Amino acid sequence: MDKNSRILISGAGIAGLTCAIWLGRNGFRPVVIEKSPTIRADGYLVSLSHASYHYARRLDLLSKVQALKPMIGESSYHDRRGRAMMTLDFRELFAGIDIAQIMRDDLEYVLYDHCLDLAEIRLASSAISIEQDNDKAKVTFDDGGCEEFDVVIGADGLHSNTRGLSFQATDINRHYLGLFSSAYRLPNVIGLRGRFENHMERSRYMCVYTTRDDDLACAFIWQSDKATAPPPDARMGELLSCYHGAPSVVQTVLQAAPEDRTIYMDPVIQIEMKQWWNRNVVLLGDAAHCLTLLSGQGASSAFWGACALAEALVGQSKTDAFKTYEATLRPVIVDLQRVTRRAAKWYIPRTHVRYALRDTAMRYLPNSFYQRYFKNKYSKA
Repeated sequence: MDKNSRILISGAGIAGLTCAIWLGRNGFRPVVIEKSPTIRADGYLVSLSHASYHYARRLDLLSKVQALKPMIGESSYHDRRGRAMMTLDFRELFAGIDIAQIMRDDLEYVLYDHCLDLAEIRLASSAISIEQDNDKAKVTFDDGGCEEFDVVIGADGLHSNTRGLSFQATDINRHYLGLFSSAYRLPNVIGLRGRFENHMERSRYMCVYTTRDDDLACAFIWQSDKATAPPPDARMGELLSCYHGAPSVVQTVLQAAPEDRTIYMDPVIQIEMKQWWNRNVVLLGDAAHCLTLLSGQGASSAFWGACALAEALVGQSKTDAFKTYEATLRPVIVDLQRVTRRAAKWYIPRTHVRYALRDTAMRYLPNSFYQRYFKNKYSKA
């Protein structure tokens, strides 16, 4: 594409900022809009692995990411009584694969700092309509302004506004996994040091781990067929209800939830699209293909996809770039979604038989079995 092409990126998260950095360093001046008045990110552990790891190096970001890694040395899996069924050493688990771990908020601030001189960033801004002709997209913003762009990139997450404005409902499949998730940060009330703990039950589990700041981050996943999250002021009550009677460590983490901020809560949904682009609009990351937090690959695939799309736009026409980007990522994404759906049945088993089989496997299968599983997963995206 011509360097004078106007490119709009909706969403200042990992995908949007990464795409803006790549385009900015290649002579473009993208416009990034973000509906929030600030750059805010929940501080949870993410990984850049395989392709995204090497793209981070090409963008000269890898050393900064590695400098901010949380000091987690092992992960453990505990039964309802608190007994460790399996412990995995991270040095062995990640030996021989390209991976860098970082808290999501740290990564977004690194990207934002690098993006400031490369793009025009408009906070507290969002699109309310997108009208397309053959070559341009006319975007109307919530402040009443209207501008034309050659390309609009939707990097605005699971509940993408860009997707809703640019695609037909029949183009989108929201694959509900029958699960709900919630997460927040909290003080280190359980004295955890350098560990990632998973506390497993039949229909629910909690993971909790130390951060670079020596506080804790936690995530909960439980069975639920609800399609929407409760309002913010009802979320903690919902979480407490769903984890009634949980093990004591889980109850301690629940009781320490911050009272001064809204906790994250959403159904676990995979997004499946017939096509990730429509004329002048293209989708990135969760907007195109949400993998869910169970995959462990959401941030990595968003980073990889942003780089692959931006690299293609630099050297090709926009239509060819869209096709190249989708052809590169889609086979991997489809496979990861399938693997994640299968894994979910074991992480949160619905039957007592599967529950017993899962715990037995964790207790008695050799660690090498799980090391192969994780190495294979982190060698795809």
